[in-house]
Amino acid sequence: MTMPFRATNSDFMALAERLLEPGHHRARVVSVSEHGTAVEVEVAGARQTATVAVGCLVRPIPQDVVLLFSEAERAFVVTVLERMASSSGMVGLPGGRNMSIEGEAITIAAHHRISLRADSIDLQAKLFAVLANTSTWIGKLYTLIADRVRCSARSQETSADSLTVKATERIAVIERIDSLQTETQAIRVTGIASEMAHSKVIAVSEDLRLDGKRVTIA
Repeated sequence: MTMPFRATNSDFMALAERLLEPGHHRARVVSVSEHGTAVEVEVAGARQTATVAVGCLVRPIPQDVVLLFSEAERAFVVTVLERMASSSGMVGLPGGRNMSIEGEAITIAAHHRISLRADSIDLQAKLFAVLANTSTWIGKLYTLIADRVRCSARSQETSADSLTVKATERIAVIERIDSLQTETQAIRVTGIASEMAHSKVIAVSEDLRLDGKRVTIA
């Protein structure tokens, strides 16, 4: 008596997974898990579930041609061989784990643009230099804490709705022209205020008032 046997697609896929020979294989990525730790690949006409190896820093995406390594009952995606869908790529550990880069000198070069996105960015360096033709800072809060700040510029422009400068000791040396144009200015000195100039002109449109216990003009 002959018994009929019917095999489903899942049976053929499971059989193909069991018959995958140990070693390296060329496969194509069909789908990627949510965290990027596992992928489903197509190899030798069958589907195979594989784990993304820790050393595969370029995260695979669907339609990628990858190098698959199979041993016993497990398969690993070793590296991405070819990318057909897009020219972009992401470097990271599977599962979004922490990654650090260390070396004597590390250079990151981009032809057009570099973007840094993070909830918090920390920079620790003995010397920090920024060379740029145009620099733009846009932020809701900017805090600078330093023992010494040195600024050297041929032209410096500051535009602010509200600007507060507080210093224990301030020395301003202006060699040529100091021009101040404002609607209202209030200066309060608790100690002694002294001004020395070769020639000084005070011009007001309405009133000039000097208040004090003693006013001496010599």
